[in-house]
Amino acid sequence: GLCPERDFKVECGGFSNRPVYSLKCVPDTSLLVTSGPPDSSLQVWQVSAEDSDVIKSVSAIPTENGTGQPWAKIATISARAPWVLHGSRLDSVQITEVESRKNIYVAASRSSEELSGLAFLDCNTLLLCCAKGQLCLADVRQPQSPLEAVSVPS
Repeated sequence: GLCPERDFKVECGGFSNRPVYSLKCVPDTSLLVTSGPPDSSLQVWQVSAEDSDVIKSVSAIPTENGTGQPWAKIATISARAPWVLHGSRLDSVQITEVESRKNIYVAASRSSEELSGLAFLDCNTLLLCCAKGQLCLADVRQPQSPLEAVSVPS
């Protein structure tokens, strides 16, 4: 992972003109993805070569219903290509290819439950955690199948 002082240091101002609530490295690339207010869009950044410590903006990944939504939770993976899993609510979870911004997967859910976290378990399986504690699993290979609630032993 990234370590302050070793991998980056803020000397003046920082690299983003908006708050960063979540920052993830995209494995096997020099890309970073951030999310934070005022909406649920994502920002993609590139860390310059070893001889420079510059982080520059590459692109933004807009999300549906971006305004008024809580900031997006994010997870990254480099399986077939660099992907970012993102969403602020259960019905807004999707996977986007980072470099092309192509939509790879959209979760099928009627619930607008707010997310507290999400993760790739592997390149095909997603774990989503709702703010009220419900866990859901999703299979990327079955995009139209509804999200399955996972029973948690008590």
